Amino acid sequence: MLGIVSKNAIIRYMSMPTTPSSHTYIVHLPARPDKLDSDEMYSIIENQLGRMIADDAVLELQAREYLEQYPVVYIVHAGGAGWTRDALGGRYVVYVGETNDIVSRTRQHLTEDVKKRDDWHDLAMREDAQQYVIGSEFFNKSLTLDVENRLMHYMSSVGSVSKINNRRTNAQGKYFTHEKFNSIFHDIWLGLHQQDPMLFPAEQIIRDSALFKASPFHELSREQKEAECTILETLFSAHAATDDSEAADKPILILVGGAAGTGKTVLLSHLFYRIMTEGIQVESIEDDAEAAIPETERPSAYILVNHNEQRHVYNQIATKLGLQKRDDQVVLRPSNFIKRFSKHEDGKVKCVIGTDGKKRYIPEGAADIVLVDEAHLLNTQGNQGYSGTNMLADILRRAKVVVAIFDPHQILESRQRWDDTIGAQLLSEINEEDRFEDGDIEDLPIRYRHIRLHHQFRIAANDTTVQWLEDFTLRGKVGPLAKDKGKKAPHATGRGDAEWIYRPYELKIFDSPVELMDAIRQKEAASQDSVNDSLENYQGPSGEGLSRVLATYDWAYKDAARNPDMEESGGQWGVEMHQEDGQWRMGPAADHGRGIEANDDVYFFRPWNYQLPDTKEEKAVRKFSDLAWAEKPHTIEEIGSTFTIQGFDLNYAGVILGPSVRYNPQKECIEFHPESSKSRRAVQKRDGADYAEENLRDELNVLMTRGVHGLYVFAYDPALRAELMKRQNERDRQ
Repeated sequence: MLGIVSKNAIIRYMSMPTTPSSHTYIVHLPARPDKLDSDEMYSIIENQLGRMIADDAVLELQAREYLEQYPVVYIVHAGGAGWTRDALGGRYVVYVGETNDIVSRTRQHLTEDVKKRDDWHDLAMREDAQQYVIGSEFFNKSLTLDVENRLMHYMSSVGSVSKINNRRTNAQGKYFTHEKFNSIFHDIWLGLHQQDPMLFPAEQIIRDSALFKASPFHELSREQKEAECTILETLFSAHAATDDSEAADKPILILVGGAAGTGKTVLLSHLFYRIMTEGIQVESIEDDAEAAIPETERPSAYILVNHNEQRHVYNQIATKLGLQKRDDQVVLRPSNFIKRFSKHEDGKVKCVIGTDGKKRYIPEGAADIVLVDEAHLLNTQGNQGYSGTNMLADILRRAKVVVAIFDPHQILESRQRWDDTIGAQLLSEINEEDRFEDGDIEDLPIRYRHIRLHHQFRIAANDTTVQWLEDFTLRGKVGPLAKDKGKKAPHATGRGDAEWIYRPYELKIFDSPVELMDAIRQKEAASQDSVNDSLENYQGPSGEGLSRVLATYDWAYKDAARNPDMEESGGQWGVEMHQEDGQWRMGPAADHGRGIEANDDVYFFRPWNYQLPDTKEEKAVRKFSDLAWAEKPHTIEEIGSTFTIQGFDLNYAGVILGPSVRYNPQKECIEFHPESSKSRRAVQKRDGADYAEENLRDELNVLMTRGVHGLYVFAYDPALRAELMKRQNERDRQ
């Protein structure tokens, strides 16, 4: 019932003895134009608090003051039109805000904002619009802005939320009560979760989602802020340049480099959100601006990514936040962007034949700014879906400013390699130069500069462990393994505070793929147990989290075709091995069954990603169709690849290294064997040049850098497995 809450709506703030006793208060109010009488709203607040603090008049009076006279955070929500929560998992439209006067702010939204903002006009028409109002004795302006920002971060990551109407990012720096923020927010979210678990899922579910990890509401590090500032200043200058000025003559390329996990995607997402909501004119940027610039004043801005899973995530974020009305308006495949900004005739993209005999599109128009994630996946030669010779050059011909996230150690296919001398100079190593230089790509004059990110956000491990992974993947060294003891948080004072800055990183070597799969399944099960814990015992994210098994592309896979050798066992393509005479060998044993049902201690089969259909339970909930591969529960039974995991992370990653990755004991290094790889695009030559070893090394790098808290490894090659096991035994004896 509207205006009524359960006893759990008031949350007793549980804390360590050293922390002062405090309370967080949550009440539920109407958010409708016919419910704006001040006395009625104050009466609802008083009645709710009175029922739950009936024996303490002083505490009740304090609670009323915190909700009525102090800063509060509020969440307005309404079920999406045409959706039924029981059948489809629910869809909500949400607005999160903060104010010093909830009654006046509600009246402002529903009487004034409805006249000039479509989002509030739509909410005002809803009979089911309500709002949670949250108060605390610790709330001040900075803390409420932090709570607001994290609520936007969490709620934009919730599958049942179809749209969130906020207009700013608010992450704060240090302030007086900053150290209490995590504990306070934990209790707020737990209280909301108790009232509506569909709208407010468990924190572990939120934090495991790909939407959360790519959200624009992350607080940026100092390094990321400096990079964003540099990009925005460049964009302001480019926008202010006149058409006949020297600055307008050449497109600008900003290359953002950094190893896997250095926060490149978060920077890009945050930057895009600011550009789309604040504009690209200096005077339009306001630190405390709640309302976005009108849609008609938005710059012509796009995010491009040549990776299906990552593009799907960006599409969801952009649609939820109102940056596009439907998928593929501002988030595009690079090839589709190139076609959109090309000359058309009779409804078709017009092509010309170049002097080299290859087809090309004719540029027409230019976007203000284009952000390219995973730019190392851009094609540098034409194919069936792209008529051109270099995607980055074609994008630059159609944009004033291009910001490209580029990691030269994540190129996976020969068609993505740069064989041009100037291209290699621009892209092979992202340097530290703090200036623009003149150059050209494919005979296109450009101005370019580099920005490099260094801080490792993904792999929560000590420097020695991170260095070991880098030596293993990039230099082929199997060095000594050091114990990782983790790092405890020195100021963890209450529930919701992280006990660890990072937990001891689990780097484990396995002698059997069966044992590796079992270990990863146990991590995934532990994560689900944490989510399903009773609310009274729940202490926040467990640190176990999303766990999946990955493998090098050394077993056959054909998209949209069944495996003829496995017709009697499901027809799936997968990773298959058997043990014979103490050694693991490729394929099945002659006298052993095949397929998932035949798995035992000496036979291993798991299908590749996308081979198993969604379960009936998943299909019954619409939001599962929006999830990335690793987030779907049934994919714990599959094996992931670079096609599904590049650009994402897992809390624990199990990696099966197939026969293309071997160890040479004489040279004491890892060697790559292209003849054992099934990745045709990785091993094929290009214009006589052989990039196979570089591509396979980069595949290894991508797979081995997905685990946040742990990496489990099984190596098919006996020599590599023996060397890894030796290093593990040496470490464990320390």
